[in-house]
Parts: sequence; C-alpha cells; structure tokens
Amino acid sequence: MYFKLSNTAEKEILERMTKASFKYPNLYKPQSIIHGLTEVSIPIITMDKPDELSLSIWGLLPDNYTADWSDFQNNFNTLNFQEDSMDSGLWYSEALISRRCLIPVTGFFTTLIENGEAYNFKIALKNGSPFYLAGIYTILEDGFLTCSILTGKSDDFIKQVQNTVDSMPVTIPVDKKDEWLDFNTTPMRTRQFLKKIPKQDFSATSISDAYYNQKNLDKSPNMSLG
Repeated sequence: MYFKLSNTAEKEILERMTKASFKYPNLYKPQSIIHGLTEVSIPIITMDKPDELSLSIWGLLPDNYTADWSDFQNNFNTLNFQEDSMDSGLWYSEALISRRCLIPVTGFFTTLIENGEAYNFKIALKNGSPFYLAGIYTILEDGFLTCSILTGKSDDFIKQVQNTVDSMPVTIPVDKKDEWLDFNTTPMRTRQFLKKIPKQDFSATSISDAYYNQKNLDKSPNMSLG
C-alpha cells in the first residue's frame, strides 16, 4: 500500500504543467511528505472540471457517506486501489467510468527489506518535475471531494527498490491528460492505461528513517533526505 506522497512543486509550476488553475490557491502548499493515514487534502484534476485544480481528501469515501473520514478508513483503507479491482463490481469500481482524476505529485516512496533491515526510497523524475498519478474520486453530499490512487504491477525499476508489495502507482503521461479525463474514452482504452504503465525517467533516492517517519512535512530546504 502507498500511503506517502511528495509534492514540492510551487503552485505556479503545477498550474503551468497541468494547464489548470487552483480553485482555492491559498489553500495549497508544497509538502515534502504527505501522510495519507492522517486526513489530508491533495490537489487533483477531475473529469467534471478538467481545467481546475481542486483539493481532495486522500482516501475515497462513498458518495452518500456522512460520518467521519477516520471512522471509514479505520475499517476500510481506500488510499489505493489495485487496478484489477476495478472489475470487481464493488461500490468504488464504477468511478473508473465517470469519476477518473489525475493527481499531480513530485514523488512517492518505496521500501526494500534486505538482511532484516528496511530501506526507504523516494521515487521522483530525474529532472524533478511533477508527474501524474491515475486516480478515481467521489463527490460527497457536502461538496467535498475524496480520491484514491490506482496501482498496477511493479515495473523492473521499482522492483529494485521495493519488495514489500508487487505494485506501483499508475502514472499517466502529460500528453495523455485529456484522454484520461475525457468522458468519451472507452472502458477498454481506460483499462489499457492501467495495464500498460508507461516507462518514466525515474530515479530512486535513499532516505533516512528520520526523514521517512515524518508525518506531514512542509517543503523545507533544511530537511535532509539522508
């Protein structure tokens, strides 16, 4: 399960990369670590509003759910969904048809177990640019958004720095943004996105336990990865 992300991109960089504008620009702040096991909001782009960067609670809730986010997550963790579960017919799977979203990030984290020790890595593009993760979302009765990341099979690069799970977040190329968010994209094409994760120019940076064990960490030039 992936429960930590990084998004250190400034607001202007995200808006330029996504060609979308923040609905509430003053609520966004770059973060070195975003800890999904706490109730936290992340920027997403939805099928309903593809020209807008909206803030969404990370961890999908059913449309008609009215109790606390933490109560639901304590019973059913929805930070990620494996792509093959989208064919399950369960309550969240219909979102793949009409509630797809893109989640811009600058990194995610993996763990490798070796000789009884856990080693953590930050996965990011070599040039430091943001990139898109594939996701699904819901709109609650009060208008709040909730979302989940879609994961697929690990590629050869990720397997070098992760052996706790055989999955990785599905990435969507920048030039495929419009197709992923288009209501006219067929279910077959949507599943092709999930089954064939594109190769990205990723690097893996080893990070210290002190860094990794932070919860929600604002972007700080003084915080060392090592």
